[in-house]
Amino acid sequence: MGRIAIFTKTNLQDYRIIKLKEEIKNYNNISIIDIEKENIFPYNEKILNYDLYYFFVGSNFLSDIHFLAKYLEQNGKEVINKIHVKESIISKTLFYSILNKYVKIPEFVKIYSIDNIEYVINKIGFPMIIKHQFIHRGEFVHKIDNEKELYNFLEKYLLEKRINIKNLIFQKYIPYEKDIRIIFIGKPIGAMERINKNSFKANISQGGYGKQYKLDQEIIDIGYKIMEKCDLQIFAFDLLLKDNQYYLIDLHHIFQYEGFDKYLNKNITKEILNYLNEISNKS
Repeated sequence: MGRIAIFTKTNLQDYRIIKLKEEIKNYNNISIIDIEKENIFPYNEKILNYDLYYFFVGSNFLSDIHFLAKYLEQNGKEVINKIHVKESIISKTLFYSILNKYVKIPEFVKIYSIDNIEYVINKIGFPMIIKHQFIHRGEFVHKIDNEKELYNFLEKYLLEKRINIKNLIFQKYIPYEKDIRIIFIGKPIGAMERINKNSFKANISQGGYGKQYKLDQEIIDIGYKIMEKCDLQIFAFDLLLKDNQYYLIDLHHIFQYEGFDKYLNKNITKEILNYLNEISNKS
């Protein structure tokens, strides 16, 4: 059985870290490596003492994981979610650019100067969604209903809070019938409808709750297309359903799953560890 390293930020008070520390006691061949304390560049060869590597919670582009992933692969090591080897910064913009030809995505625009805001208005119209390309969990998703709200938003976030407009995505609002989170761990693990009666944001972290949603073949096909085109093996993605059409709104290589465990009676941490062992045994 191969040795497996999971890179994470060990001091985070996070449900997923807590579950990982509990579950990993049952696996003698899997180790947790702190992505900040033990990530020293140029890399020490002791980092090569494992056969398979997975980047978990807290490991992001600020830790230069792209360089670490490339170093590991160049030394013959297996990296789960190989997108880390190819891309230095992973964002909604990257995923949209890769998948826009293959999966239905609500119409979107990115601009790099406020001078082009009229183009956004004419292209997207109202209501529109404004989201940050790096922020997830619904924490920077705003529904804008008219031009006055748009300019108030821009004044608040661009001028007062110094958000760079190049990090914003302007997207057509979909008045969805269902919001669905899907998890793939080498294969489809399940789907959960997210419901929030008090907000258009159905995220569990925004006060929503979940219930089982039946995986259909179209969702499964979308998941495998994401796996192929983005070179991801462990990931989650979010769909909106409107008039029998699925729209991809987000994709996560590191994702929240407390709601899955709670509402679908899953153990996603165990699913991840078992999958890592399965891949390690094949290597």
